[in-house]
Amino acid sequence: MRGDLILAIDAGTSSTRATLFDATGVRLAHASRPFSVALQASFAEADPTSLWAAVVETVRDLRVDGAGIAAIGVTAAIGMVLTDAHGLPLAHICTWQDRRATREAALIENRLGAATVYGISGRRIAPELTGPLLLWFRDHRANVFAKARLMLTMKDWLLMRLCGEAVCDPAGASYSLLFDVGRGAWSQDLIAALELPRDLFPEIRDGTAVAGRLTWDAASALGLLDGTSVVVGGPDGTVGGMGGGMVEPGIAVNVMGTTDVIFACADQPCFDPDRRLVLNRFPVGEAWCVGGPMAATGGAVAWLAGVLGADLPTLTAEAAAIAAGSDGLIFSPMLAGSRTPRWDVTERGGLTRLSFEHGRGHLFRAALEGVAVEVAEVFDALAAAGMPVREIRAVGGGAESSLWLEIRAALLGKPLIVPEVAEASALGAAMLAAVGVGLHADLRAASAAMVRIREKIEPAPDAIAAYAHLKKQYLAYRQHLDRLPVQEAGDL
Repeated sequence: MRGDLILAIDAGTSSTRATLFDATGVRLAHASRPFSVALQASFAEADPTSLWAAVVETVRDLRVDGAGIAAIGVTAAIGMVLTDAHGLPLAHICTWQDRRATREAALIENRLGAATVYGISGRRIAPELTGPLLLWFRDHRANVFAKARLMLTMKDWLLMRLCGEAVCDPAGASYSLLFDVGRGAWSQDLIAALELPRDLFPEIRDGTAVAGRLTWDAASALGLLDGTSVVVGGPDGTVGGMGGGMVEPGIAVNVMGTTDVIFACADQPCFDPDRRLVLNRFPVGEAWCVGGPMAATGGAVAWLAGVLGADLPTLTAEAAAIAAGSDGLIFSPMLAGSRTPRWDVTERGGLTRLSFEHGRGHLFRAALEGVAVEVAEVFDALAAAGMPVREIRAVGGGAESSLWLEIRAALLGKPLIVPEVAEASALGAAMLAAVGVGLHADLRAASAAMVRIREKIEPAPDAIAAYAHLKKQYLAYRQHLDRLPVQEAGDL
């Protein structure tokens, strides 16, 4: 007899977390370890050996009795790796930050047309996606491409390591640019048009399906029992939304992490006529998510904290003493291009109206406000596309900051509902796993049992007016930045 505990493995942009939950969503244990990620020029690569070592270490850090675990749920950030037939990587994992395939993305757009591709895949053509990356490997790493037998997401590669099965969930496949989001299947038309091998793409299974059983080798490495059920799971942004309660139409979730992710649940596909929003298949059943991943929003805030030489609690306290609007200071956090809703890899950040009166707290608050304006733009795009949002949940590491929540609520003009568990991606993976092994009947039942609300942040009326003014100023400043010529590396 297995127990009723769920082990969630959550691999993010540069660290992995292992969290143990019971069937009611109570967090019993948690551990985190970094893994190696190299950023150089347009390349962003994660070392799969380092990633697996971090997974092993975090699970062992929990010191859990494997007999108590009913299932393992898995989620991860967006990433792609080419492997042999046994799942052995032929190259490092290309993470969501990778931009090497910019030329290939343009070639796809020229050949197939942006509207045609969006009408099938539900997304803009971007270099981080699987389609352009596969073309890049075919053209620039022909020896690797020739040996490749599987294209796996980072999450699916972890599944392969755990249970030896090559499967992908519908939400994860949606990030490929080669998936028909309406039908919920690989698009044979797009794959054929790009002359890619059809057998590279793994089987699609629901996020609540059991992918396989923990192998003896994996169990031995992790200190668990072989034969434990491993459930398919999904990408961390979507799964994080589910961990915040996004399991029915009208509920939207803002996952506040290194990268903000915003999704609203829908019971029918909602294609954005302006192609600003991503349309993903939901990990389970006949449902969809509308919204998308943003750029390095929380990452820009963390970068600024490093530049200012202080920890986040200290800077947050200093920023809280500053009035809304940062005394005129405006900070654009688009340090490495934008994703939803503008999709411009050439965008860069900026700082304006800086004076001797501004201090460290002003700079940090302006960064929080700049990210919040960018988030508000995504919700504006949802409204323009006719996507109803009746409730907004806020989850992730950023949701631990009351100040940031207050700023966002004022800019959105709506309350933010904050669940108890901040590690929403891990909780979402645990929910999928719990449904997969029958601990809960479906995702709504799992959400009712496992997602509890910590607080509700109401927007302050005076801050709403102040931030409406700031938003106009911020958008005008960003337009100014957009008009500046792009400077290439090495230019004087």
